[in-house]
Amino acid sequence: MFHRETKFLAKQLDSSGKLIPVYSINDQEHFKPLCLVQGKEKAFFWGSQRYYRTEFKISDVLVPGHYNKNLDVQDAGSVGVKHTVDGSVEGNINFENMEVKGLAKMSQERSINMKKTFVSVQVLESLKQERKINMEHPFITQLKNQRRNLYVIHEAVHASEETTFKDSNRLEGSIIAQIYVKLHGARNSKRDLTIPKDCVLAFRVMPLIIEDGSWNPVYVPTKKTKTFATDGVSEEDTRDLQKEVEQKCKVLTALSADLSAKFFNCIKTVIKNIDLLQELVLELEWALDNPDAYQVKTENPDLKDLLQCLPGTETDLFLDLAGAILYVAHALDELTEDQLLFVYESMERKILPPQLELVKNILKQDFHENNGAFRLDAKLLSSLKEEQLNITKAITEISGVMFQIDGPFLNGTGNPDDSSALAALYAVLYILHLLTKSQ
Repeated sequence: MFHRETKFLAKQLDSSGKLIPVYSINDQEHFKPLCLVQGKEKAFFWGSQRYYRTEFKISDVLVPGHYNKNLDVQDAGSVGVKHTVDGSVEGNINFENMEVKGLAKMSQERSINMKKTFVSVQVLESLKQERKINMEHPFITQLKNQRRNLYVIHEAVHASEETTFKDSNRLEGSIIAQIYVKLHGARNSKRDLTIPKDCVLAFRVMPLIIEDGSWNPVYVPTKKTKTFATDGVSEEDTRDLQKEVEQKCKVLTALSADLSAKFFNCIKTVIKNIDLLQELVLELEWALDNPDAYQVKTENPDLKDLLQCLPGTETDLFLDLAGAILYVAHALDELTEDQLLFVYESMERKILPPQLELVKNILKQDFHENNGAFRLDAKLLSSLKEEQLNITKAITEISGVMFQIDGPFLNGTGNPDDSSALAALYAVLYILHLLTKSQ
């Protein structure tokens, strides 16, 4: 729930995506100004770069010196966000031969006062002239050997007072209500999240370039900006969503029936309990950073059942398998909770193949042309009954694509700004379809 709220707040404050939401409340202390972070390997479906915490600030990796100026973090003033949703969603669908009509009443309260803190450009410029990077520092040595990129946080957004966010749902027979009841066994839900005073909610970064001890913050980075020189080898961005998903999940095609079943059960568990998704992501990130020392920490039986297969595995297989599980978790994390419910229902109804083919064809369209309008062959969804079609429409609509069947055609509209959401949906459908085939 914490990440969902920080994503919302970051988008409200800066729609460009340059303000990065903090993922876990347990890590927020590591995302203050002057802290160092690593860039994560960017997935195709991420709209913006993601970052790992480190245990270091910029001053920790500099050679000792006599820099007399204080590395002051300044206060840039306060900002407030208030957002209230009190509405309803109507639905009409058949569930187990019973037609259901009704409402899903939702109430969300988000009201928070925040403050911005930052370190000035002048301070960073003076510091880099006075003190060089300690190239013998173990952390810097490791980064250089692994060609990882390093960033310094120069601005952060904090909660200026303790704040509680509230979500409540009163589900009365809607499409979402029926799926929710199947998974959770109750029609009403209420969740509260309390954020402590001074908790870091979001941050901005500058990439660093390091060479022979000299370091420079990059104020106008490009995709080619790297922390360490690459010996003249240019790395072109030749990513393709379909190829990326297939490559990341190739190891899953070779899983034993037993391990495949554990993976499948793990995914179903995190869909039903979205709060476990964050736990899974953090555990896998730790595992990939410490493959030789990894021990399972989670107490959830389904997660534990899957993750226990990692310790003792040959290193290359460990990295491939943990990486594949993390890739799946990241894709799931990009979907909304309602979308995950519809995906789960699609899985239960065995309608993933036509949905996957539909999304694959939609992704081939150029939403910058014809005001985002496109036309496909309606045969793509000819196997779906009316209620199955309604579920499919709901899934794609949440990803920014609306469509209607008009005779032999499927006419739709999409928004180029939502392409990453649609890409995440494709990845999830592909992976679930891959796993269901082995069940």
